[in-house]
Amino acid sequence: MNVRNWLVHLYPRAWRERYGEEFEILLEECLHSPLNVVDIFLGALDAHLGFPYEKNWRLMDMVNKLRTAILLVFAGYIGFVIGGFALYGLADDSPMAALMKTDPSLSAAWITVQAGAAVALLAVIIGGLPITWAIIRRSFITSHQNLRFVLVPVIAFLVLVLYAGFTAAVGLNRLQIPGVLPVVSHDNFPVGNRLLIGGAMLVFVLGAIASTAAVWKAISKTETEENTLRIFGRIKSITLYEYAFIPAVIAALAMLVMLIATLAWGWLSFSALPRVFAGNWGLLQTSTTGSFAVIVAIMAFSTAVAFFGITRGRSARKTA
Repeated sequence: MNVRNWLVHLYPRAWRERYGEEFEILLEECLHSPLNVVDIFLGALDAHLGFPYEKNWRLMDMVNKLRTAILLVFAGYIGFVIGGFALYGLADDSPMAALMKTDPSLSAAWITVQAGAAVALLAVIIGGLPITWAIIRRSFITSHQNLRFVLVPVIAFLVLVLYAGFTAAVGLNRLQIPGVLPVVSHDNFPVGNRLLIGGAMLVFVLGAIASTAAVWKAISKTETEENTLRIFGRIKSITLYEYAFIPAVIAALAMLVMLIATLAWGWLSFSALPRVFAGNWGLLQTSTTGSFAVIVAIMAFSTAVAFFGITRGRSARKTA
């Protein structure tokens, strides 16, 4: 079996029976780089998750790429949020936090990160609400299976809130746990407190991963491409993935701005406080430099994933 045949066999049988011959011709024309292979893998993943195979090839390919583009940006955004919370944990209660109050450049870099976070969140909400509403409405009309996927982020958020409440109760000394102090400092940070904070980080990361997977599954199983909304008393029909693409671009650009601002913040902090970066002010009192490097790596990878999705969606819109 040659490479092209192997790539075709990544797709479900029903998909191959409908589009196999056309896809093999396309591979002969377009398989020129590793990015093309990544694109094919994403298409195969999307096809396995579910797709209406009665569509013609051109429309199916366009919708598939647009839908996967939106999902990639969402996945990249969630990854960036994880990195962002880690950055906040790194800066909180450290000498950098006090320095930001007096250093205008450092403060400007931090404000840029915060502004980018607000823009990205707003873009994700604006782009995602119609899709979410379409999934929920379709779940109640046809099948309730997709509804359970929509509930995963809600449950993950509630679990995180409960864990945060548990941590707050410990911090307020309303709940006492052996080996855990209600108040800690850099010089007095028991193992129990590290485990407590580490548990919060684990709950957040696992919830983010589960939510991303659930949203991917829900959208991939939703055949609806158009949705009707009532806006200011008027009925408006929108093409879901086309509508979500521009907010996705804005979210990806906001992530890039935040990444650059984070690098600037790190450089300014290192220049002003080299001893802090040489010490253990990182997450759970790990290396400051090591923690910052991991945070930047997460943000950079997440941004790259989002921009790969945007590139994929843009190519689909050009060929539409």
